[in-house]
Amino acid sequence: MKNQYVGDIGDYGKYALLKAFSDNGVKLGINWYLTLDDGKTDGKFTAYLSDETFRKYQPEVFRVLSEIVGNKRQQKTVQNIEKSSLFPNALFYSERLDSVGTASEKEYYRQKWFEKSLKALSGAELVFLDPDNGLQIYDDASRKNAEKYVLPREITAYFEAGFDVVYYCHKGRRTMDEWFKYKSFMFYRLTDALPVVITFHKGTQRSYVFLLHEKNYTKNKQIIDRFVMRWHPVFNEEYTNIGDVSKVSLDEPIIIKKTDGTEIVLEKRRDGKLEIRDKSKAESQILDADTFCQLLHL
Repeated sequence: MKNQYVGDIGDYGKYALLKAFSDNGVKLGINWYLTLDDGKTDGKFTAYLSDETFRKYQPEVFRVLSEIVGNKRQQKTVQNIEKSSLFPNALFYSERLDSVGTASEKEYYRQKWFEKSLKALSGAELVFLDPDNGLQIYDDASRKNAEKYVLPREITAYFEAGFDVVYYCHKGRRTMDEWFKYKSFMFYRLTDALPVVITFHKGTQRSYVFLLHEKNYTKNKQIIDRFVMRWHPVFNEEYTNIGDVSKVSLDEPIIIKKTDGTEIVLEKRRDGKLEIRDKSKAESQILDADTFCQLLHL
């Protein structure tokens, strides 16, 4: 993340997503992975703030970003977001991440920087990581431009410390096969993590990769599902190489035998939804609890 990006159209989707969790009582921890501004045009795509059709998705985020971008008397920074009304109970880590010196010096500085972030975000439930370019699949802080990436060992450390984790990345110029492998990379490294990937489709494609603990999955997945539904088609959920982890049944299925002898199977999925399967037709429906109750006139 660079201060110059604050208020960009990608920021609108990002903060709306995070606010959905905050508004549902999830304690956020945000590590900006803050890097030095580079003077490029990135972050200047703010014309959407003059288009009222965008306001409907998240009026509060739209208002706050409009005020920040519209204030020409001060330079926009991540501190504008920290001090705003968007995330009143969040924890932030905004120490800038640089990459200077020898290879060993870069590794030493990066490790110390990261250890400070663990302390700063202690007490959070969901940690959001906002690197410029996403995940670097090499655990090497001395590589060129490594400061623009989150390292696999850092995601692992956050997750193993008990945090649910979500990090920013983008498809870029990867082929679809490369993209599937890339966005699924951490799911093979952290086999206990349950994955969700959602993508924002305005401006440059931006994706958010979640690695969730089993005990928190249902609550967080329901927040994600409601958010994606509200933002459709601007946001959508993506497939991963891991498959549909929500499909797993948490309880013993309920089997209902009809008068014609056929059987209906009712299962509660990991994401809190209900799957209704007609065994005779090999067909199924997936319904949220409210829709299911409406069908039963409850």
